[in-house]
Amino acid sequence: MDLLVLAFVTERQHGDDMVAWVLAALSAGSTVGGLLNGAVNWQAGARVRLPRLAVVPGLALAAAGLAPGVGTLTVAVACAGIFVAPALTTAYLLADEVAPRERRTRAGAWVNTAVNAGISGGTATAGLLAARLPLGTCFALSGGVTVFAAMACAVRKPKTAGPPLG
Repeated sequence: MDLLVLAFVTERQHGDDMVAWVLAALSAGSTVGGLLNGAVNWQAGARVRLPRLAVVPGLALAAAGLAPGVGTLTVAVACAGIFVAPALTTAYLLADEVAPRERRTRAGAWVNTAVNAGISGGTATAGLLAARLPLGTCFALSGGVTVFAAMACAVRKPKTAGPPLG
């Protein structure tokens, strides 16, 4: 998202400082979402919540490409942000739930690794695409990948845990 926001702001000839404000909206949205998430006594388990929480930022990112201006983009990014902290928190909770007790730290580290790898790979891909495709298409593709991943997780049947490895 960061690279696409930079490209959006640059394309519309706004100053670099505008990028910081749009990304601050993402962080503010995530903060609000995290606080709300912590205040809810969830009835559904993490395995059910995670795909639901992950699909919304993907839809918001895809819709952000339709923004006519930076103000609308900022609102779309803030809306996506509302689900970032809850999705990340839920991913860590799910890792903790499914991993054997002696592997929980490692499971959490894998969540962190997956998030960082996804951000790195997504940024590299977005950079390549932004140089070749219309910006709206780049937003749609980026959001579509997130929606696809969330839907794939929602329909996947979990395997029963075997004995701990190693």
